[in-house]
Amino acid sequence: MKTKEDSSKKEKKQLKSPNAYVIIFFIILAVAILTWIIPGGQYDLDENGRAIGGTYELAKANPQGLWDVIIAPIIGMVGNKTISAAIVISLNVLLFGSFLEMMETSGAIGLFLKRVAIKNQNNYNLLIVLLTTIMAVFGTVQGAYEEGFVYLLMFLPIILALGLDTMVAVMIVVFGTQAGCLASVVNPFATGIASGIAGISPGDGMILRIVILIVMVAVVSTYICLYAKKIKADPSKSPQFYRRDEDLKEFAVATQEDLSMSRRQKGVLGMFAGTFAILIVSLVPWASLHPSWTFFKDFTTWITEMPILGTVLGKSLVPFGDWYFNEINALLIVSTIISGFIMGYKIDKTINIIIKGAGALIGTAFIIPLARGIQVIMDGGNVTPTILHFGETTLSSLPPMVFVIVCLVFYLVMASFIPSSTGLAAATMSIMAPLAVFAGVKEEIMVDIYLMALGMAKMIMPTSIVVMTCTQAAHVNYGTWVKTNWKFVLVLFAICSVFLLIGILL
Repeated sequence: MKTKEDSSKKEKKQLKSPNAYVIIFFIILAVAILTWIIPGGQYDLDENGRAIGGTYELAKANPQGLWDVIIAPIIGMVGNKTISAAIVISLNVLLFGSFLEMMETSGAIGLFLKRVAIKNQNNYNLLIVLLTTIMAVFGTVQGAYEEGFVYLLMFLPIILALGLDTMVAVMIVVFGTQAGCLASVVNPFATGIASGIAGISPGDGMILRIVILIVMVAVVSTYICLYAKKIKADPSKSPQFYRRDEDLKEFAVATQEDLSMSRRQKGVLGMFAGTFAILIVSLVPWASLHPSWTFFKDFTTWITEMPILGTVLGKSLVPFGDWYFNEINALLIVSTIISGFIMGYKIDKTINIIIKGAGALIGTAFIIPLARGIQVIMDGGNVTPTILHFGETTLSSLPPMVFVIVCLVFYLVMASFIPSSTGLAAATMSIMAPLAVFAGVKEEIMVDIYLMALGMAKMIMPTSIVVMTCTQAAHVNYGTWVKTNWKFVLVLFAICSVFLLIGILL
């Protein structure tokens, strides 16, 4: 007999978004063909290696052949004189996979979610706010997306028992996780990768993203609570009312489920929270926010200059505020190993968990150097300056306030066809970030545009895995989902636009 989870897993397998590998390979091929057509060009560069607007001039073209196409992703991984290596970003993805696998193996996260839901089931408004906030946190720190239907199956019985409908549960998971992704504070699979390609720190623009996250969680929670209030007052207004009895039978509340959390699991949960707290603090560029905020630098200098402790810890300690991918990767390794120790796992089991978690994300990690191959081909063919010049004289010539809105619409279209955060960032950011500079817009604003568009697209588009798996698992027709929520997505678009305009003025 098939279980709900088996059915959902089957649906998840059948509903795949366009293959990012195929899309990116054809982009590489198309770019290689363009190197035979587009004239070569060059810009004068500043001390940071960025093109200086207004200095473009024609240069000799260098058409790229079949061998160049084949070797491009390999160069993208290891780097060359002009292209930074993608391997450190790929390693970051793999190690995050290991860390999240440890969290899942411990069972701490799943138990925590169920306990929160049960404890607050008597106040549905508070429950909605709490679950939406938790989903948003998962979205903003780890890019929760494909696993959304797992959370949905946890919430459905409790939501239905409160007199609400399956639409509420789907809203919590989809809008909650994607509100977090929309404002990804430290999401390594979106902010980390996009920032790395744009040549900036993942901490750049973090303060604004935190504000966006708070506002989005409040807006999403309010919207879901208002919808729930309407359904609670009159269940017949629910688009799912026709099958309420079937839903109550299928998603019945388990009465004898053990939700007790061991001391070890509580410790791992604390480790999970502590790791992301360190990530946030370490990536905020404190000194650039205010010249006098040098506490972490001063403290690190004091530690490293101590005769014994400084030697034991190492003289190359990096202060919070200056962390980048290498330091983040070290934190993930340490946190994963300590979590295994807390759970009482033998070192062999911990290593196996690390390998298993990394193995699950090899596909994602490989997208990064593959997509970096686009930049390799463009630079090798000397067409990057020419394309940037075209953008400089057209798109980037728009006033900054118009430019960001046009880019948001552009990214919404792109995200609808490439809903992979890794694939979308890698396929577009190497072009869009320099265009932003030409338009007088900071690179971190372009990263925010990419994040916002991706989050909104994943809330409503049929290419979104979380939308399609959750609606089918909850027996909500996709057309019904769109009809119920399309106006709300437009509201989110308006709010995002306002934040982008604020970002320009900061």
